[in-house]
Amino acid sequence: MYGFLLLFVLIAELPDFSRAGCEIDIANEIPNTEVNITDFGAIANDNTDDAEAINAAINSLSSDGGTVHIPEGRWIVEKVIEIHESNIRITGSADGSTVLSCPKSLTDIFGKNKNWSWSGGLLRLKPLGSHVVQGVVHATAPEGSSSLRVKWDGNMPAIGSWVQIWWYNDIGQDSLLSWLYGDAIKPTQYGREMRSSTKPIVRSWFKVVKVSESSLTIDPPLPMPIDLRWKPTIVVVPYLEKIIVENLTFEFKNTKYPGHLKEKGYNAIAASSLLECEIRNINIINADSGIILGGCGFTTLRNIEIEGRYMHHPICLSSCNHCLVEDFVIDAPHKHGTTISWASHFNVFHRGVGNELAMDAHRACSFRNLHQDIVIEHGEFPKQPLRSGGAYSRGLHAARENVYWNIEHRFLHEGDSFQIMYLNEWPLGIFVGWHGNRRIEMNPALEGQIVRETNQEAKTNPF
Repeated sequence: MYGFLLLFVLIAELPDFSRAGCEIDIANEIPNTEVNITDFGAIANDNTDDAEAINAAINSLSSDGGTVHIPEGRWIVEKVIEIHESNIRITGSADGSTVLSCPKSLTDIFGKNKNWSWSGGLLRLKPLGSHVVQGVVHATAPEGSSSLRVKWDGNMPAIGSWVQIWWYNDIGQDSLLSWLYGDAIKPTQYGREMRSSTKPIVRSWFKVVKVSESSLTIDPPLPMPIDLRWKPTIVVVPYLEKIIVENLTFEFKNTKYPGHLKEKGYNAIAASSLLECEIRNINIINADSGIILGGCGFTTLRNIEIEGRYMHHPICLSSCNHCLVEDFVIDAPHKHGTTISWASHFNVFHRGVGNELAMDAHRACSFRNLHQDIVIEHGEFPKQPLRSGGAYSRGLHAARENVYWNIEHRFLHEGDSFQIMYLNEWPLGIFVGWHGNRRIEMNPALEGQIVRETNQEAKTNPF
């Protein structure tokens, strides 16, 4: 009875993750126009670069968008495939027989760049243009509010368009960091990089529901309070919307892993500022990094399989909110696994299997994200599943209220109990239903942190 009551108390304190992922039927939004890459000179299985033909097919679509079909077969990609417009569908054969063979890295294509370790891809989805500050919020508002008092700097955004709100740390006072980490964390633990940063710490996407000369109504509601000390700024950021990428295998050469932060850029998909998009039915083999999302919102990744040699970032969400990664398998050994970094929030990793999976928060203030129904398969020497990257100067691994619900551990050998470390670095973290074929032990948590230690599944669904 006690455990039953504890779960109900816990549920009342959980963040609301129900808005994660694309909430519309994109297929009905994309025009019926369809082109085939073979009409632009691409020939399957001929060991000749097909990237120019694929890009030509994409560029042939009108500004309204449409579908680019890549038929079954092996297609050579030696240049980056670029998408800079909305309402586009890139689709391979539904039976999984469309293979994009990528013999060249980003270093081979563009030259050396340390950024290839965490950015760039052979398929790049990125809007053109630059951001514009459009106004400031000039009255406080609690988290969960949808109505804001605003002073506009110029033109008001259109109803139905998307804007971001940026929150900055008040350097010296660090009250934003205090909110992000919670009262149990001492200011000395925030990390000097975060305390001294003049860049926005939190960026979040909102759709404009209503606008006037002095107010703005947004959806979803605020994920955190509006405090004037945090210089809440309304910014128009270029974005892509209503894009589908599906039914593709990215296959790279089985090269030797060059070492951490020495990656050459055998990266599959890199996407910036996607909204209401879907990437689905994707297989990635022998990559440095798999799928990297930067500054995206309300986007779904579904049926993602990653395999092959050791890699850096299998799936990475950076500065993202309300994204959903569902039904994924990470079978490749890796440095960072399901990475949620740079104040990403309200994202969900759901129904996944990982080979020695690292659930990584990257020491970058990510808060209120959910891992649910995850299976971690441990090898000969079990690794810490909460191992996390990022520079030590950023402070703790994560910010407040990240939820890890129903995490199953499958150990190769019977033996001593396995201890989950670093709970102190997940402030106000919520850990429920960690179980497996060995006993799981949790380190003592900070005051205010909720730990539900059990060898049984957590049956109630928080998502």
